[in-house]
Amino acid sequence: MRLLVAALIVACAAPAAAQQPGPRPRVSQRGGVESWTPPRTPDGQPDIQGFWGEPGGGADGTNVETSFQTAETLLVQGWTKEKIAARKPISAIVDPPDGRIPYQPWAEGRRQEILSRYGGDVITGKPQSPRDVNPDLFCMLGVPRLLYWQDFQVVQTPGYVVMAWERTHSYRIIPLDGRPHPPSKVKTYMGAARGRWEGTTLVVETRNLRDWTWFDSKGTLHSDEMTLVERYTYVDRDTLQLRITFTDPQTLTRPFTMAWTLKREHADDPAYEIMEYACVEGERARDVILE
Repeated sequence: MRLLVAALIVACAAPAAAQQPGPRPRVSQRGGVESWTPPRTPDGQPDIQGFWGEPGGGADGTNVETSFQTAETLLVQGWTKEKIAARKPISAIVDPPDGRIPYQPWAEGRRQEILSRYGGDVITGKPQSPRDVNPDLFCMLGVPRLLYWQDFQVVQTPGYVVMAWERTHSYRIIPLDGRPHPPSKVKTYMGAARGRWEGTTLVVETRNLRDWTWFDSKGTLHSDEMTLVERYTYVDRDTLQLRITFTDPQTLTRPFTMAWTLKREHADDPAYEIMEYACVEGERARDVILE
């Protein structure tokens, strides 16, 4: 798989090599930001190639209903330890307003059942099956959890957007040609993504997911009928606004939406590359987890 991703990135990078990031938006004398036109790839896509990450330090893989910003990140930003200790959890969920996943009662009950035996990254009781164990420990991060795990690389080639993560050596190949999704019986951990551009917003709809992956390590499950729509809005040279809406009539009472800001990373380091992530099938720790 690593060879496939490397080949894709090399192949995609060739036609795009001449596409340098466009100028930063200019500030007028009155202090306002003038209109900004993004650079384009040879096939006309807004050029969002490069590395992107969330400036707060990346998503909290422990619980999506709490802050994305770790204590270490806040200390760097000048917060005092007292202020950090007193802070209230901040959810990336912007709809519903309470920042909670709108689970149906049975789904919330199942999440609590998992947590009664398995508290995220620490075993608190004997799991009854692999379904009670954080999928990350099986090297199966998958969608949706991978989408807010920083950082990731975007490469564009005619008709496609490719996203690659260092985490669990994962990648997505997103066609833009309007092809339909596979039949509903086809299920994968990454799902099937189909994209389109609406102005400077990349819209990606993902279906065909397996139901084994979680939103985080707190047993936040979903069904294999879940669909999600991502909207990556190109604000300026160094900023993408990301909104993801999740729909799952089997586990949710209504759709919910997460949102945050992505910033360009490593723009001044042309030698930067994604490193190998040594998480592979056959991990021996799994046998210990289920003992």
